[in-house]
Amino acid sequence: MPVARAPGKLVALGEYAVLDGAPAVVLALDRYAEAAIEPSTDGACRLTMRSSDVVERRFAPGTSSGAGLVDLVAAQAPHLAWAATLDSQAFFAGGMKLGLGSSAAVLTAWAGAFAAFARSQGTAIAEPRVEELIELHRRFQGGKGSGLDVAASYTGGAITYSLARPGAPQIGSVRLPNSVGFAGIFAGRSASTPGLVAHYRAWRRDRPREAAALVGRLTVLAEAGCAALARDDAAGWLEAFAAYGLGLQELGDAIGVDIVTAEHREIGAEARRHGVAYKVSGAGGGDLGLACAADVGALEAFRSSVGDRGFRVINVSLAEHGLQVAQRSAGWQR
Repeated sequence: MPVARAPGKLVALGEYAVLDGAPAVVLALDRYAEAAIEPSTDGACRLTMRSSDVVERRFAPGTSSGAGLVDLVAAQAPHLAWAATLDSQAFFAGGMKLGLGSSAAVLTAWAGAFAAFARSQGTAIAEPRVEELIELHRRFQGGKGSGLDVAASYTGGAITYSLARPGAPQIGSVRLPNSVGFAGIFAGRSASTPGLVAHYRAWRRDRPREAAALVGRLTVLAEAGCAALARDDAAGWLEAFAAYGLGLQELGDAIGVDIVTAEHREIGAEARRHGVAYKVSGAGGGDLGLACAADVGALEAFRSSVGDRGFRVINVSLAEHGLQVAQRSAGWQR
């Protein structure tokens, strides 16, 4: 039985501006989506999806499962009958999606498992490539999205990501300075990334001069952060990271949405009180924030303090590996 898993992500730098060519820094996290698939016993397809709840579906091969991500991948071999389980429970807490890139991780894991299954059934399907998965995820999102979440799920580790030209994402390996620790904080409510990105694109279209200036400033900060990582400069990274967070607040004011919500502002004030850098991670509007610090003690005090204030601290570490495919009996690489 082929099984696969792919990690989630946190965006550390480059939100929104990555859509216009700026570099982003993305951390793959040790929260995994898992997929398992085996031959059907009765000629029908069966799908079990475990996320905030459990959904089970039965349908004929080649027909819709009702899950777009599943169908986009299974269309490569519509004649196959299978039984599969997709598990993304690690991306939810208390019934809410945490904003860790669950759909990208599910797509990546499912594509890896399905390709291995198809080959085991005598159908020649190539192993998934990151560019193809990014395109599939965009189709799932109605043509939107930078693809950085898919890249992190596929590659693992800490990466730089940019869209130098359409259809050709540039993915590089990078690492945080050894002295820098990080923590994810859930602000208490889930957000809609497509809706926020739509506001951003409308603003770019309607206010081109204002947009070019602000996105230019964000791009300079993103490039400075990447350069600091390249030279293992912890202070330079933290400076660019914190400044980009302020830039996201300015961007939210410009486009008329709360990228940095009241909850994130409260968390940010607590971070500054402890000497910790903090910013929204991803599109904002809720979901996750990311804290970084070179002082381990200060970071731990901050984590404890925001936990006491009722915010959920997301205990995550860097996932060194991206997509992994194995048989049920095999162990995962850590």
